[in-house]
Amino acid sequence: MSTGNGYAPGRARQQQILAEATRAFGRAGFDGVTVQEIAEACGISRQGLLHHFASKEDLLMALLRQRDEADEELFRRTLADSGSPFRAILAVVRANAAAPAITAMFTQLAAEAIRPEHPAHDFFRGVYTRIHTDLRGTLMDMQREGTLVASIDPDQLASGLIALRDGLALQLFLRSEGQSAEEMTGTLEAMFSLLVPRS
Repeated sequence: MSTGNGYAPGRARQQQILAEATRAFGRAGFDGVTVQEIAEACGISRQGLLHHFASKEDLLMALLRQRDEADEELFRRTLADSGSPFRAILAVVRANAAAPAITAMFTQLAAEAIRPEHPAHDFFRGVYTRIHTDLRGTLMDMQREGTLVASIDPDQLASGLIALRDGLALQLFLRSEGQSAEEMTGTLEAMFSLLVPRS
């Protein structure tokens, strides 16, 4: 890929658009924001924004793919380094807690996307199916290695861990006193300690 000066301004503008769209979708959801509003927040025209992203749906999918790819890369890297899906989940939770605008956007859109007609419905179905399948496989490997209690159904545990992760993210915004990253990871660590076989 060329690194000539002609590409740098375009990439910078795209990142600015993605950042403003993240804040807008996190605040008002997909249907509550217009392309014009996002363009104005970037200081450009509607057509200027559409030069980079052909439609609001394209902008939405670019945002979601960027977030999903970052989370998946961090999870897989931490899993490879630690050998523990629990450590990997904690790493993702910490990273997301440090980026509340992105977490708010993802949480808002995931809730909206339960509607089959929502433009991100298939995306979220695919993401959650992939995460569940990968996590279940890792948990089964841990049981074979003796590093996870054998009495737990890996399929059910995978579902529960995903629900715990997402539920804690929701509490980050809805609890009146808020919830820190330390509280979130502390809760997860306490739960994970119950899943390790006693020596």
